[in-house]
Amino acid sequence: MTVAEAVDVLPRRMSAWAARLSVAPNSMTGISLALGLCAAVWFTAGTRPGSTIGALALGGSYLAGRSARGLGIPVPGRAAAPAASAAMARAGGAAAGGSRAAAVSDGRLARACAVLTGCGVCACLAAGGLAAGQTGMWQLATTVVILVSVGQLAGACGHLPPAAAQRGTSLGGLTWRLLALPYGGLVLLIAVAVPVWGARAALLGLLGWAVIAIGYAVVAGRPQRAGSPGVRSVLACRDDGLIAIGLGLPIRGQLVPLPPALTGLAAVCVLAVLGLRDIPGFLLLAPVAAMLLAAVGSGHRHDGRLDWIVPVVLQAGQYAYIAAIGFATAVPAPAIFALCALIAVHYADLARHAQQYTALGWDGRLIAAGLGAALGIATLAYLLLAAYVGVLICREVRTSWLAAMEGDRR
Repeated sequence: MTVAEAVDVLPRRMSAWAARLSVAPNSMTGISLALGLCAAVWFTAGTRPGSTIGALALGGSYLAGRSARGLGIPVPGRAAAPAASAAMARAGGAAAGGSRAAAVSDGRLARACAVLTGCGVCACLAAGGLAAGQTGMWQLATTVVILVSVGQLAGACGHLPPAAAQRGTSLGGLTWRLLALPYGGLVLLIAVAVPVWGARAALLGLLGWAVIAIGYAVVAGRPQRAGSPGVRSVLACRDDGLIAIGLGLPIRGQLVPLPPALTGLAAVCVLAVLGLRDIPGFLLLAPVAAMLLAAVGSGHRHDGRLDWIVPVVLQAGQYAYIAAIGFATAVPAPAIFALCALIAVHYADLARHAQQYTALGWDGRLIAAGLGAALGIATLAYLLLAAYVGVLICREVRTSWLAAMEGDRR
């Protein structure tokens, strides 16, 4: 028995138990979310007993989530658990299209809950660290969420080989399996590090892991052929809004998209390092103007050798500006964290479902945050943006669920 098979034994048994009791995948996902939130609450105590109980609850959350996937939520490159296969065979009467739609809906909800659980745990680790007398915890937790999100998007856009990653039989597969920031690995690191070394050590461990994962994804990522599903996914992951699409129309895809995106990111990072606290009024929008240079490439096909990096650059620039301007204008740290966490949930879904939105994309969010800071209402702007992104996530999950229900009725 391999290590992977040994790790899968308990989730398979729980999946079989849930299948016998006719427990739906979404119900197991709900149990996973509830246990994850309970774990997060225990972490706020900042004590070793509380951290130990939180680690156990987080392990239970991961186990319930894996069991939900075993009940029918598809995992690329992995066959469904025998219990799930038997349950689907007994069901028999559902149409194939409806079953696929339901599986996609269940998968989207499970991913959203997993990312929410991870973000909630990071937030409560920050609160627990503050309770234990540590400083700078909200900034550290926000940075962790940002880098983990960027690393996962880089892996998705780079289209690293999923088959080898799942089998883990080759050196490349083993490497990516370790560096792909899998949810199980994040849970294991938190569950081991927090009770022994504390919240700060756990967050620093996640931070270092995310940095290495981003570097590996950039080196190992590969271009996609023109017209392939990979290119469509990269275009969707840009998350362009109405403003970016409008700025790109006159260029008609004639400009290579990566150089202006890198220019905008460099400008944002330089200004963030120099500090935005003392910049007056509407000069706070200068980094936004620099980032909007990347909008002129929105009409490009993104089929060049390095064009898949563009969504990662846009996401990183967006996060850098939101975090820098928020901390510079004294926006409450939990509000900054909440906005970044919700954007992370949004990107986690966007990376797997190529749908282009025409509302507030990365461009609209940057302008809204900058205008709020320039007008002295940054906190209100961040709360409204967080509410908007939350509604967007709920709408997409609901749309997917309704599509699954419609498919089942056919």
